[in-house]
Amino acid sequence: MRGIPTTLALCLAFGLAILPAAAKAADPVAVMADACSGCHGTDGHSIGGMPAFSGKSADELKKFLRDYKSGAREATVMDRIAKGYSVEQLDAIAAYFASRKK
Repeated sequence: MRGIPTTLALCLAFGLAILPAAAKAADPVAVMADACSGCHGTDGHSIGGMPAFSGKSADELKKFLRDYKSGAREATVMDRIAKGYSVEQLDAIAAYFASRKK
């Protein structure tokens, strides 16, 4: 019984020690793109009234996202969401969705 708290403490310490490595291993673009799935569906296959990303080229998606960011394209929410990303991040997200299966 005495060894259980020590074992738990060691497991916790080891788990916390490897968290930064696990976070680095995650694809940062995939993590950003995952935020889009709530409205636009996984891999850009929308199931609701939101536009689907699947089948669109990276250039087309870049234009949409950049236009939302600049305010050239009006939206209920996307203009505000796009402003939270840099142009480079938006371009990476566009490339990510363009590379997904259609």
